[in-house]
Amino acid sequence: MTALVELKNVSKIIKGKKIIDSLSFTIQGGEVFGFLGPNGAGKTTTIRMIVGLMKLTEGDIVICGHSIQKDFEKAVSHIGAIVENPEMYKFLSGYQNLQQYARMQKGITKERIDEVIELVGLSDRIHDKVKTYSLGMRQRLGIAQSLLHKPKILILDEPTNGLDPAGIKEIRQYIRDLAEKEGMAVIVSSHLLSEMEMMCDRIGIIQKGRLINVQSVHDWVDDGREIYSIEVNHVETAAKLLSASFQGAQIKISESCLSIEANKEQIPEVISLLVSKNIKVYEAKQLSKTLEERFLEITEKQGAVS
Repeated sequence: MTALVELKNVSKIIKGKKIIDSLSFTIQGGEVFGFLGPNGAGKTTTIRMIVGLMKLTEGDIVICGHSIQKDFEKAVSHIGAIVENPEMYKFLSGYQNLQQYARMQKGITKERIDEVIELVGLSDRIHDKVKTYSLGMRQRLGIAQSLLHKPKILILDEPTNGLDPAGIKEIRQYIRDLAEKEGMAVIVSSHLLSEMEMMCDRIGIIQKGRLINVQSVHDWVDDGREIYSIEVNHVETAAKLLSASFQGAQIKISESCLSIEANKEQIPEVISLLVSKNIKVYEAKQLSKTLEERFLEITEKQGAVS
């Protein structure tokens, strides 16, 4: 895969304060990159620098091989973005809004407008006035608008803000489709960990203007340590038995279940031991560590969370 976006030691100083501190990372075509951090961490500031709405103090951003600093117009021509909320003419139809935006770009045909309408699933309502649209439909129209000029990079700042669960699911699916089917690099910023876990291929955590870590979502959630929940009839007895037989294993009790941190290969041994001691095993399942748990672990280790 080719790196479509590259940040090289990007910093931003405002009124003597370093808001963004030496950010460096790359984003490939075909992937959804999650930019994760609490409100005020510097996500929107970084995005504003990527799209050219704010100047860099130090470093450089390279878009499809073009430097934002040296070749601004070529660099930003490859970007489609929604920073915060998409603004529309509410008294016009969705189609008329897209026509207005198309006039600002060279070479956008009627066929291209129809293509993006189909892509975001607005064909049935595109000729209705935007004031009749739900928030999710407005978000989709905003995405359609940002895709008209066939950008290679799509940037969405908090795209699921204010949406109901059905709207969130819709937007999440469109974002995944754009990366996988169109080969775009999609950058999504959010403070919602659960959404990032379902939407992104990789996650970059930003805290107080610094990039703490970048990893694949799978590696964030599954860091090699597997925790299993085992439901039994005599949980106290089972916990004592396992503690004696598997020394050093972390075992916790919760109602009729116990959890044990172990390798997958050890679980048949665990179950066999319990059954041999006349303890009934009703269920054994692997527990996935949530992105939120990993987020807190990593930020606490960095001293970023008090």
